[in-house]
Amino acid sequence: MILQTEKTTKKTITIVLTILIITAMVSASEFFGEKEIIFPEIAAIAVGMLLAPKRSWQTSKIRILLLITMSAAIGLGISVFVSWPLWIKMAIAFLICQFILAFSRTSFAPLISAAVLPVMLETKSIIYLIAAVLLTSAILLSCLFLEKLGYRKDEPFQPMPTPTGNDYFLILAKAGIGIFCIFAAVKLDFRFAVAPPMLVAFTEFMNKDNKARKSPIKSVGLITVCALTGAVSRFLLCVTWGLPLTVAALTASVIMVALLIGLNHYLPPAGALTILAMLIPEGSLITYPLQVFIGIGILMTASILYHKIA
Repeated sequence: MILQTEKTTKKTITIVLTILIITAMVSASEFFGEKEIIFPEIAAIAVGMLLAPKRSWQTSKIRILLLITMSAAIGLGISVFVSWPLWIKMAIAFLICQFILAFSRTSFAPLISAAVLPVMLETKSIIYLIAAVLLTSAILLSCLFLEKLGYRKDEPFQPMPTPTGNDYFLILAKAGIGIFCIFAAVKLDFRFAVAPPMLVAFTEFMNKDNKARKSPIKSVGLITVCALTGAVSRFLLCVTWGLPLTVAALTASVIMVALLIGLNHYLPPAGALTILAMLIPEGSLITYPLQVFIGIGILMTASILYHKIA
């Protein structure tokens, strides 16, 4: 009985912290009138570092902070200083991140979203970088807090192997498939089919032992439903009823967390796609879930076919 109570307490605290950080981020964005404060990948990092029973990536806290900072700075730099077509800029950010991920010797794929998001949204403000760093720090401090209470274990970091010949082929395959999808989606004005969290998900799907790829229908369904949850929450609560965006983010976050726990499928990109719906243009809300469904279906299929052929 005591063990069950302690387990429930631990789960409750992680749920509250996850929802609190996401809601506080959106609330700060509304309070200061700065949409660049909303960094959807924070929801993914919160899911992977706080909500999931075990850390979702082979990495360490300091590496997470450094990789998010570096990637966000690169993405912002591309957005500000490169004047090429959007799909080329997104492709450059995605390609650079594939090599950063490989040589970081971690599996922390959310760094991709940190770089591609400001490019896709054509962000020019330094506020984006500051928000990404501060919000990531808040999650990492929450992790330390839980570890001090004994509610989470400080999992040791085991560096991934340095890339070898075969690894470069996988890197180039991921880059090639991703860039082709970016080109097609942007040209067809279906850009949310390759939204940054989708590129993160695809990169993780391509990993040899990825669990989500082994349950493709469940993974695609969960990601789609979470995107739908975010879009519907914003459309009904904000667009239709005129309530603050924070209310929509809180509602969507609660539903998203319930889905992940209920299905016992802690898929970090699902969290990011829930919150991305709070940031996209209002006119895109109707088609957003469809774009996510088509995009994630194609990317999942590509990863499955690659591993059958390779």
